[in-house]
Amino acid sequence: MAENGKLVFRSLRSRFLFYFLILSLLSLLLFGTLFTYFVWRLRSQEQNKARSELVDQAQDMANDLELVIILSQQIEGFTFATTERVAQLLRLEGKLINATSAVVDSKGQIVAPQPVLLRFPRQLDTKLLAETETVEQEADLGRLGEVYVVAVPLNVQDSNFYNLVVAKRIEELSVTPSGELMRYLVIAGAAALILSIILALYLSSYVLKPLRRLSHAAWDLARGNLDSRVEVRGKDEISELSEYFNYMAGRIQQSTELQKNFVANVSHEIRTPLTSIEGFSQALLEGMVEKEESRRRYLSIINEESRRLKRVLVQLLALSRLDAGSWVLHPSSLDLSEFLEDMEQKFLPHAMDKGIELRVRPPAEETAITTDRDALEQILTNLLDNALKFSPEGEAVVLECDHLPGGGARIQVRDSGQGIPAEELDQIFDRFVRVERSRSKQYGGSGLGLAVCRELLNLLGGRMAVWSKPGKGSVFTVELPPQPPDIPPGSIDRGPS
Repeated sequence: MAENGKLVFRSLRSRFLFYFLILSLLSLLLFGTLFTYFVWRLRSQEQNKARSELVDQAQDMANDLELVIILSQQIEGFTFATTERVAQLLRLEGKLINATSAVVDSKGQIVAPQPVLLRFPRQLDTKLLAETETVEQEADLGRLGEVYVVAVPLNVQDSNFYNLVVAKRIEELSVTPSGELMRYLVIAGAAALILSIILALYLSSYVLKPLRRLSHAAWDLARGNLDSRVEVRGKDEISELSEYFNYMAGRIQQSTELQKNFVANVSHEIRTPLTSIEGFSQALLEGMVEKEESRRRYLSIINEESRRLKRVLVQLLALSRLDAGSWVLHPSSLDLSEFLEDMEQKFLPHAMDKGIELRVRPPAEETAITTDRDALEQILTNLLDNALKFSPEGEAVVLECDHLPGGGARIQVRDSGQGIPAEELDQIFDRFVRVERSRSKQYGGSGLGLAVCRELLNLLGGRMAVWSKPGKGSVFTVELPPQPPDIPPGSIDRGPS
């Protein structure tokens, strides 16, 4: 039984209908409770008003009776005349106020009208009678049932007429038919509940239809259909969710394409040097190279290809550690003039081998910042590698630094290469992206260097910008704060040096 219940409520539609029905029932219950309370309150107010009016009417009747009795006493044979006229007056005014009335003596015996009405008792309890002031109370008068009784004393001397008693049934005090109202309320509530169920069925279909489209599109995407998209209709939350899904699907498609390109690029970057290393080392091992000059050239090629492999592996390792949040910064005071001299000594042999002039321009004034030397060295290493790689022989690569007015430093790397097309500038810092595939095949590269630079600069609290124009070269600008932002100790692991 429990399993069947789980299956029923597994569907979003069934849950939607269930919750909508519960909400409708609670709303109807609240409405019925409030309606009943207000009906009861209105009925109570009407009954109080009717009781007050009945007392006033009884007192007016008593005044009329007193006048009739006094006038009748002056006529011969007044006893019969008075009784008859009192009975006529009681019947007339009783019909006007829709109540039963009678005149009783001091013992509660009915004096008028005669004969006594069938539903009215022949004698009343003396507790219901009034002596000097009007008495009003509820009582059970047998056939009349629960009534509201008003007893008014009659100020008539030498007469058997002691009290005027007016009785009206309790349910007749209120003109509001509460029973009818409650019946109509039940009918209206049932109709509203049926209508709400029909509306819930329609709304559930209306809401779930785009969700089903999203579900099918997500299933297609999960099965490898990267072109899966959903049609966006309207501007509600589901339409917004559809837009987010399409954006996510586009990003997944783009990421998949970049990863495919990355695998191809890295495979090429690794396979080419490995092939060279294997071929030249095999030739050396088998003694196929007799001249010393050729052996040195082979060994130089092996060394260069080994360095190329190391660069690729270092960048991959750096990105993996950055993604894992395991690169711990070790900030310390860094003299930028000395640092740039060290970078010059590191890259000068490589620049000379390519016939490129390396110009280093330290800051005009002594500039020291607090930063992680290894991370900054990795950033500038990637930028200088790219600058030397894409600059033609006989040109110059410039590394310069200056002080920022608000503190910190700006380092720029300028080259005289082919430049970067404007439409590709926004993508060069994304992972696995290489500018112009034809040129990438010529110069190599995995498309990870600038992505590593951006991630490391984020850790250091800095930012990077690029200016480039085809045929004019490129300028990469690195801005560093006086010190990196506060980072919880041990949240990032130190990267490769």
